[in-house]
Amino acid sequence: MKDGKDLAYLFRSAAGYLSAVACPSCGCGDATLIQRKYVISRLFECRACRLRFRHPRDSQGFLRRFYNEGYEQDDGITTRLPDEVGWQRIVGSGFGEKNVDHYAQAVRFLFPDTAPGDIRMVDYGCSWGYQTHQFRSHGIDCIGFEPSAHRASFGRRNLGLPILTDPDEIPGDNHVFFSSHVMEHLPSPAEFIAFASDRIRPGGFFMAETPNGSDAFRRSNPSHFKKLWGRVHPNMLNEQFYLAAFKGMPLFMMSHPFDRLPHEMSLWDRLSVRILDLTGPSILVVVRKTETDGSVLTP
Repeated sequence: MKDGKDLAYLFRSAAGYLSAVACPSCGCGDATLIQRKYVISRLFECRACRLRFRHPRDSQGFLRRFYNEGYEQDDGITTRLPDEVGWQRIVGSGFGEKNVDHYAQAVRFLFPDTAPGDIRMVDYGCSWGYQTHQFRSHGIDCIGFEPSAHRASFGRRNLGLPILTDPDEIPGDNHVFFSSHVMEHLPSPAEFIAFASDRIRPGGFFMAETPNGSDAFRRSNPSHFKKLWGRVHPNMLNEQFYLAAFKGMPLFMMSHPFDRLPHEMSLWDRLSVRILDLTGPSILVVVRKTETDGSVLTP
């Protein structure tokens, strides 16, 4: 336990320990115990949709308040709003671990016959826009979405970025719906996938990076795997969940490091399933929405 927030999480876990175990994504009550933490906090896997989820769950209202108002990361960029000196330092460092050059190159590869400025993209959960800014620097027509009003306002005011705060304002017909470390926080990944589906054009792509909930990563680094799930990450996404959610869809998947992403994606025909090494701490999934069925991303 690190601080009062962890202690409060422990008390919430104890209070909800005897509550019914049900998948937050599909509602199934049949789940397998995967791991325990602090005895009373448990990670289950849904037998139906294969989502790995923490029990006890926090309420949807609590999760929304936490990530919109109380969520903090100590990496110096994700939730911390920089001053002018801090911004110049971030730019000078090439955005460090938050650099998205590999993603921007991959997006441009996915649409080789489309000018970057004609590629419509959503950066969902963009915080104050440090990745939205980078995608736009690559010439991609990227807009951000951020539920936290003060972080979104900072990006609009200081960086001149188009960052929305109302999900209903996110336009449809996007080439790419992108999220980085969002789905592990959400009340329902299935609802998120359906929401994204409605905003992707046929032939477009769903792209999501999350902490890696796969057995391959758990075996390769068991201590890191156990550290990743819990108070801040109530969901752990793995290849089984994605294969079930996007059954029969063209799908690409790999784990961190992502420096070879553009090359590896160049080997994907965008018609089949291509799964690479999954032993890294983060997992990336890219799914193509087919031309013939507008509902293919609905799990």
